[in-house]
Amino acid sequence: MAKEKLQKTDFGKCDKNSPDYIPVKEKISYGLGSLMDGGGVALISCIMLNYMTNALGIAMSVAATLMMVSKAWDAVSDPLMGIISDRTRTKWGRRRPYMFVGGFCLIIALFLLLLPLNNFNISTTGKTIYMLVMLLFWNTCSTITQVPYTSMASDISPDFRERNNANTIKLVFNAVSSGIAYVVPLLLLEAYVSPDTSFLPALTGTQFWLITAGVFGFLFGGGLIQCSIFVKERIQPLEDEKKEKYNWKTYAEPFKNKSFRWHIAMYVTAFMCMDILAALAVYYALDVWRGAKLLGMDFSSMFIIAPVMVAAVIAFPLVRIMMDRKSKQFAFRMGLPMYILSGIMLAVMDPSWTPPVLVPIAAFIMGFGFGGAQMMPWIIFPDTVDIAELKLGIRPTGNYSGIMTLVRKLAGAMGVWVVGLILGIAGYVESTSDVTVNQSDKVLLTIRILLGGSIVVLISLALFASFKYKVDNHILTRIRYFIEKKKANELVSMTEEEKQERLRLTEELAGLNDEERKAFIAEMYE
Repeated sequence: MAKEKLQKTDFGKCDKNSPDYIPVKEKISYGLGSLMDGGGVALISCIMLNYMTNALGIAMSVAATLMMVSKAWDAVSDPLMGIISDRTRTKWGRRRPYMFVGGFCLIIALFLLLLPLNNFNISTTGKTIYMLVMLLFWNTCSTITQVPYTSMASDISPDFRERNNANTIKLVFNAVSSGIAYVVPLLLLEAYVSPDTSFLPALTGTQFWLITAGVFGFLFGGGLIQCSIFVKERIQPLEDEKKEKYNWKTYAEPFKNKSFRWHIAMYVTAFMCMDILAALAVYYALDVWRGAKLLGMDFSSMFIIAPVMVAAVIAFPLVRIMMDRKSKQFAFRMGLPMYILSGIMLAVMDPSWTPPVLVPIAAFIMGFGFGGAQMMPWIIFPDTVDIAELKLGIRPTGNYSGIMTLVRKLAGAMGVWVVGLILGIAGYVESTSDVTVNQSDKVLLTIRILLGGSIVVLISLALFASFKYKVDNHILTRIRYFIEKKKANELVSMTEEEKQERLRLTEELAGLNDEERKAFIAEMYE
C-alpha cells in the first residue's frame, strides 16, 4: 500500500493527562502478568516430555500423545473463554476477574501436575491417567488466565504508541521469564533424572517437585494477580457488542481478517520452533553430546537455552529501534536468517569432530533471530484487532485472543507430539533416575535432523509471512481516525477521498466479500 495515498498523521507522544496514557507503574504491573505468558509455556515445553519419559517411565509416543490430547481440549476452551470474557461485564472490567481467580488456580495446578508420583507406588498406567487429567487441568487454568491477559494487549489503551510501550515492557518480562523457565527447570530436571551429569547437586523427586512447583507456581500466579489488581482496561465495550450473537461462525471470523492470518503465521511458526527447540534441547545435550565437557562441566541443555535467551534480551533494544524506524514486520524478520543459519549449524555439528564450544556459539547466534521473532507478534496483535474494528464496527478482542492462544498452544503441542512420535519410531529408549540409556546412532542422528530441520522450515515460513503483513504506524493512525469517525456517527460527513481511503484500507488489510463490501459502502452514504 502506497503511503502517499494516506493522509498526514501526527506521531507525537501521548500526553500524560490523556485518558489513553499508561503510567509507568501500571506498565510494570502489566509486564508482571507476562511471567506466565512467557514462562508457563516455556516450562511445559522444555521439561514435560522429558519428565514423563525419563522421570515417570511413560513411553515416548504415549507421553507425546498425552500432551497433544490435552491441547486438543484447548480447541474448545480457548475460543469459548475469549467469547466469555468479551461478554463479561463487571465493575472490575471484562478481563481482570479471570486473571485474579486464575492466578490462584495456576499455583494449585502446577503443584498437582508435578506431584512426585514415584513416591506413591503407582503403576505406569496410573501415572499416564493422572498426567492426562492434570495436563487438562493445567491447560484449563492457563486458558482462564491467558486468553483475558492476551486481550489486555489491546484493551490497555486505544493509543497504539502507548500500547507499543506497554507491550515492550511486557516483552522484557516475558523474555526474562522465558529464559528462566527454559533454563532453570531443565537444570532441575537433569539434577533429578541424570544426577551423574547434572550441573546441580542431585535432587529427589520430592525436592524437584517442591522447588519447581513452588518457585514457578508463585511466580506465574502471583504476576497475574498483581496485574489484575493494578492494570486498567481503557477500551470499554460498545453497547452493540452486548447484543452481538455468538455461534460457530464467530470462531472463524478472525481468520477472515487478512492481516490476522499473516500475523498468526508469523507468530505460530516462530513460537512452534522454540517449543520444538526447548523439547529437544535436553535430548540434544544429554544424548547427542553425552560425555562432552565444557568449562570443566558435563554438557547440559543450559549451554543451548541460556545463550539463546541472553542473546534475545540483548537484541530487544535493537529490535525496538528498528520497529520505530522501519516497521514491526521488519523488526520481526531482520534476525531470522541468523536463526536459520544456527539451526543448520546445530544439525550439522557432530561430537566426533566438533569442539563443544561451538554449540553455545550457534545458540547465541540463534538468540538474535529469536529476539525479534518473540517480541513482535505480541506488539502486532492489538493492531489486528484495530483492523477488525475498522471492518466490523465492534472490537472482538477476546475472540481474537482466544483464537490466537488456541493456535499457539495447538501448534506447540503438535510440534512436540511429532517430535515424540518420530523419536519413538527411531527407537528412543527411555532412561530413569536409576538407569541411563545410551541411545543408538540412528536416534542421535534423528535428534540432530529434527532440531535443525524444524528451525529451517518453520523460520523460513515465518520470514515469508512477514513480507505479507502490510500494516505500519501511518496506516494505524488512519485506522484509528476512521474508527473514531464511526463511533461519532460521522461517516456520512467524510470527504469522498476519505470514504475511498477507508474502503481501500479495509479491503486490503481485512478483506471484504461482495455482500460485506456493499454494506460497508452503504453505511458511508446513507
